[in-house]
Amino acid sequence: MVRPEDSPKMKEKEPLVGNSIVFDWGNTLVFDPFDTLLPTVTERAVVIARDIFHVDLDREKFADAWASANSTLNFQFASHFSQEEPWIQAGLKGAGISDNIRALLAPHILAEYRNSFRDLLQSDPRKEELKETLEALHNRGKHLAVLSNDRSFTPVATLTWLGVANFFDHFLTSEEIGVEKPDRRVFEVASERFGRPISDVIYVGDDPIRDVQCAHRAGAKAILYVPPEQYRSTKSWRDYSVSPDKEDRRVERFSDLLKVIA
Repeated sequence: MVRPEDSPKMKEKEPLVGNSIVFDWGNTLVFDPFDTLLPTVTERAVVIARDIFHVDLDREKFADAWASANSTLNFQFASHFSQEEPWIQAGLKGAGISDNIRALLAPHILAEYRNSFRDLLQSDPRKEELKETLEALHNRGKHLAVLSNDRSFTPVATLTWLGVANFFDHFLTSEEIGVEKPDRRVFEVASERFGRPISDVIYVGDDPIRDVQCAHRAGAKAILYVPPEQYRSTKSWRDYSVSPDKEDRRVERFSDLLKVIA
């Protein structure tokens, strides 16, 4: 006979037990800024092209070609959030800028983009919610870490700009490991680096496949974070109606992690 407290529905209401809380970075801790930053960085790119390189940059052609490259060109460990020079190069090429100018202009635009990303994060409306939640988990004695598909520098830099990097004990990225989620080896390497058994890990991420399914296959628990509509990219987002693996818990507010984690 199954006791009421042992039923699946009752267990879903119980907080998850685990001492290592590991976070995905992109669209969990930090949201994709590209759509927001593209117009202002494009305007700055036009000024840089004119004042430093004495060329006219067609803002519409550049923005369209850059956006297209960002959504269609991919390579291993690339960071769409902090951007990569090849996508900017493609944007400049689409705007008809010559090779010799592109080689010098693109790094200037990349620096403008990343500076703008920093400024955006410093005024992020979620900053206080993130700080309060991470601080509360830290005060509970939880080990906090970041495990993400990205460049090695990106999570540390952006979370420093956001003012929450000090809450994390470890940062680990796919670039450092050499493989990306959903390869379960990512979690195996993380377990070794963090000094924590996978069975003690609760992974928090926004992707049903790369985060939830991958964590489960590795032997960790998984919380699916479904961000509020206003923070989602206009170009694409996860299809939460199709989930190959049932998450252990689901939250729609970051602060609700405090309710679902023991």
